[in-house]
Amino acid sequence: MQVEKSVVYGPVNSRRFGWDLGINLLPINRKLCTFDCIYCQYGYSLPLRNEQLRFPQISEIISAWEKEIQLARQNGIPLKHTTLSGNGEPTMHPDFVNVVAEIVRWRNQNAPEMKLALLSNGYRLQDPEIRNSIQQVDEPIVKLDSAIPEKLRLINRPLTDYSLSRLIENLQKCGRIIVQTMFIKGWNHERWDLLHWQNALLQIRPESVQIYTVARDTALPGLCALGEGELLRIAKETTRLLNIPVQAFV
Repeated sequence: MQVEKSVVYGPVNSRRFGWDLGINLLPINRKLCTFDCIYCQYGYSLPLRNEQLRFPQISEIISAWEKEIQLARQNGIPLKHTTLSGNGEPTMHPDFVNVVAEIVRWRNQNAPEMKLALLSNGYRLQDPEIRNSIQQVDEPIVKLDSAIPEKLRLINRPLTDYSLSRLIENLQKCGRIIVQTMFIKGWNHERWDLLHWQNALLQIRPESVQIYTVARDTALPGLCALGEGELLRIAKETTRLLNIPVQAFV
């Protein structure tokens, strides 16, 4: 499995976002994350050793992003979306707050049609500066793959001190948030799983929820996708029960 080897990658035609560029806020030569999810397309996390990690600078990000936007326009690609993510957890960038502020500032001045999303596992949400920072993007997306602590640990395999109740509390403080959930057949889709998950959503009250299932190679071989019908049923039922928009991407 290959990690992203550039600061800006794509465009890719995403299930959720349409034509989308990715901004990799992490080192280009390794995965760096506080989770070690069994379904990660980049494989399992490498242990941190005595190595000097190089994170992209603001000027480097903006320059590469501008270049790729111009190239997409020249090639007739209807690009109107960029996702801040990359080789792991983007909030691990040591200058995350300033990076996001500058990306938003440049977008507002030079590409106002461009929507910005952030994909995060909720790391550092206990920091008010980080919470305020992610509110600057159009789609602040935080994952919640299970609301049963034991199952969450099996699926996401957190590598740092992690508390589900603390994550929910921090998400409640965010104000505007989108919850993302990966459903895996046999892991987190039974009725007991859904009841806990829906109860957590009721506490968080996100702006919306995005659910999806396995569609790429995974770190743990043999993971199976949930059927399209079942994914759509979960979305419809949860929307009706909680009055929160839930969109299934199949």
